[in-house]
Amino acid sequence: MPIHVIGLNYRMASIDVREIFAMDSDAIANTLLEWRESFPGIEAALISTCNRTELYFASDLDALPNYKDVFPFLVAPKRRNAEETTFDRYCDFFQTLEERDAAEHLFSVTSSLDSMILGEPQIHSQVKRAYELATAAQTTGPILNGAFQTAFKTSKRVTVETDVFKRRVSVPSVAVVDFALRIFERLSDKKTLVLGAGEMAEETLKYLADYGAQSVVVANRSREKAERLAAQWNGRVVDWSERLQELTTADLVVVATGASEPVVALEDYLQMENARKTEKSLFILDLASPRNVDPQIGKRPNVFLYSIDDLEAACAHNKDLRDKEIPKARKIVQEEATRFLADINARKSIEAIRRLRDGWNEIKEAELERLFNKIECDRRTEDEIRYAFDRLVNKLLHSPTVSLRNASQTESAPRLVEALRRLFRP
Repeated sequence: MPIHVIGLNYRMASIDVREIFAMDSDAIANTLLEWRESFPGIEAALISTCNRTELYFASDLDALPNYKDVFPFLVAPKRRNAEETTFDRYCDFFQTLEERDAAEHLFSVTSSLDSMILGEPQIHSQVKRAYELATAAQTTGPILNGAFQTAFKTSKRVTVETDVFKRRVSVPSVAVVDFALRIFERLSDKKTLVLGAGEMAEETLKYLADYGAQSVVVANRSREKAERLAAQWNGRVVDWSERLQELTTADLVVVATGASEPVVALEDYLQMENARKTEKSLFILDLASPRNVDPQIGKRPNVFLYSIDDLEAACAHNKDLRDKEIPKARKIVQEEATRFLADINARKSIEAIRRLRDGWNEIKEAELERLFNKIECDRRTEDEIRYAFDRLVNKLLHSPTVSLRNASQTESAPRLVEALRRLFRP
């Protein structure tokens, strides 16, 4: 099997190691051009993200470069000549995969089954970009073209045919998709008030923006942090002391501060409750621990209050449902890998048969020429002799041809092709 991969990812290497091998698009493009000069005729594609750097290479040639020769092309160009970035120093962080394992790995990566966050949407586009860079550098060919096209097909099948990615398991994503969107038909016309400016608030805002939230107000004890967060989402900042006033017009409230006691008390809400339209729903996400919103507020009319415990319970439930779908997704990966390998084997088998037939026909023609130079015969006799030789070659080729065609759908095909090469050198 002519496809190999060498690389490292978040499972094997910490961020400080991964940074050494991370490359942007320009670095990848330059690396592939160097590859083409160093290994002409050997296909290559390079995937580099914050969580992985992997080099895929393939060829129908009998000999591929060894992993030590390939290693320099995994190092970011700016670090490539540094003495400390040697294969011997970093080889323990890398995995090497061949044949079926390499194909299944590519398909799993593209389908986000090998991601730090299962189902992260970015990886599919990152793999697609890596493939585009490889085709632009002219380092792909029939093997990697087929592998990447099958990877994209596999990713689509996993998305459509399973519920793996329909089950969100992060607190912010569950808060927005599984809770907020049940209350509100859309978010584009809703006002979002964010109390706090930490990572949880930022990630929740990201999901809200993905689903159309536009009007964002941020309040935080540190105004500087609030301004930094609001700037990312074209929001506005209010002083911490104005947070309750903003609550009177908010539709959706995200609370995630480090306070040890409620920042929205029941008496605070009761004082401003009459200022709110009684029929207007108020959705509150209390993402803090301990809770930042008095639980009694959730009992007020048209108030939907969810705490971190509610969300984590939903995450756990989603995770159980999602995990049940993973074997189905893995089966799709295996099916596509089997189909891809069968196509590769069939192509190699057909090529081997063609070369064997051409070789034997060349021998046949040489022997016929030698024979006709020694004997005299009429045209009809010559045709009969040629016909007999053709039948002999076809009968001799029949058995290996049938065996190779039948084996092309199995993993024994590469061994049969190799045996054919060794026996007959086609």
